[in-house]
Amino acid sequence: MVSKSKKPIINIMKYPLFKVHVDAPSALKEIETVLTSGFLNEGEQVTKLTQYLVDYFNHSQTVVLNSCTSALTLALKLSGVTPGDEVITTSMTCVASNTPIHNLGAKIVWGDIDSKTGNIDPTKIESLITEKTKAVLCVNWAGLPCQLEELMNVCNKHGIKLIQDAAHSFGATYNLNHVCHHAHYTCYSLQAIKHITSGDGGVLVVNTNKDDFDRAKRLKWFGIDREATKDEKGEWKGQRWEADIEEAGYKFHMNNISAAIGLSQLPHIESLIDKHINNGLHYEEIFTNESSIKYNVKPLSYPDTSLPSFWVYTVLLPENVDRDLVVKRLNDEGINAGLVHIPNHNYTCFKESLTNLPETDYFSNHQISLPCGWWIDEKGITFISNKLFEILDDIQI
Repeated sequence: MVSKSKKPIINIMKYPLFKVHVDAPSALKEIETVLTSGFLNEGEQVTKLTQYLVDYFNHSQTVVLNSCTSALTLALKLSGVTPGDEVITTSMTCVASNTPIHNLGAKIVWGDIDSKTGNIDPTKIESLITEKTKAVLCVNWAGLPCQLEELMNVCNKHGIKLIQDAAHSFGATYNLNHVCHHAHYTCYSLQAIKHITSGDGGVLVVNTNKDDFDRAKRLKWFGIDREATKDEKGEWKGQRWEADIEEAGYKFHMNNISAAIGLSQLPHIESLIDKHINNGLHYEEIFTNESSIKYNVKPLSYPDTSLPSFWVYTVLLPENVDRDLVVKRLNDEGINAGLVHIPNHNYTCFKESLTNLPETDYFSNHQISLPCGWWIDEKGITFISNKLFEILDDIQI
């Protein structure tokens, strides 16, 4: 008799690190509108989403794109980056932050982070600037804003641009304004597992001048001025052969299907961001109270004038603890803790820029990210924290 094959055991996490929020009925209604309209490419839905984001960020120079990587590419182009130029950037990020630099033919120059923040250290940038430097790229790790004022001061002093990768920090503020008001260019992500999603997508906020903004809108669509040639529904205003292309661009625009998913998110943006923030602040309260300090779990710091949006909640574990064992034990408890990103400077594709980054290496070896999203309440945050403390008690005996 042949025994029946056993079904694979699927470990379903009670507390996942990421969970996609989609209002399915609303999204399906928006998508149906697109599909029945006959206009699938950039048109009315993209226009509506763009206008909402203009109002949300309180910034008129907002461009909606197909990915945050596209936004970073355009920001680099607007910064004047050409083959042979240099861009100072952080290694502690998703590789998508740095591949656009490489793909534009520029040299990556790694700036070390401050291990207490996870973000690039402004005090270590100035010595890296040369006559070839065109931009500094900073990343708001886990939704915690960088020291933007200090970074802008360095960049303005040397006549270079600050590009802010805000993929983790939709809704985060600095000096009471959205972070996009504090860099020359800011790039947000609307990718599947971010705070807000359009399936995939990105946003570029141009904080320089209208010429750069207009150029960004041309570059996103092959170099064609779409607003001059098409109406808000996507219909050509005149004969398409009348449009000239002065500078070749990219196919970076968002389509109406993605925008329709984004539009379905709009009624939920404030509540989703608030839940992330409240969860992050609850973690912070737990890890900094007197009874928890003995565990030596260190929350990351961030500027006093900022409010993070806590995409995940990252802490540094004690040096004598086996971080991978802690992750496994948490996973066994149904808590999907882990590493969101690992440093880029060790990747073979970036071998020409390899350098010593002690703070980045320290952070990488001791960091762990905990679930912090809208799907968890304060009771869940308390449970996760207490489980971490129990595990640390157990393995340090």
